[in-house]
Amino acid sequence: MRSLFLSIATGLCALTTAARAQSISGEWDATMNTPGGVRNFKIAFKANGESVTGTVKRQAGDVPLTGTIKGDQLKFSYMITYNDSPLEVTMATTVTGDSMKGTVDFGGMAQDEFSAKRAAPGGTSPKR
Repeated sequence: MRSLFLSIATGLCALTTAARAQSISGEWDATMNTPGGVRNFKIAFKANGESVTGTVKRQAGDVPLTGTIKGDQLKFSYMITYNDSPLEVTMATTVTGDSMKGTVDFGGMAQDEFSAKRAAPGGTSPKR
């Protein structure tokens, strides 16, 4: 009986982890502080296990993102061109339900705050 209980508990933990990873899939309204001021943009995530892909929808053009999610810890990055040079932008966040909060790192040169909320279906979103 005890081994049956442990098997069920282990299975439920695995399902919970997978559900959390899947829960970020969809569109999010994001905000980050940058050296040039606050930036609002959208992110479309697709989670597959611990692997995360998607698109950052920026005013300057959409760019692909890649990352990982382990439990409630999401880390993802994407490349932009800044001053005619490539720059990797990396977010490290904690996901809590329909929101996430953490930091943004600009190629190791600066860090600031990042946050996002799940976009309302058919609702309004930040201007791009």
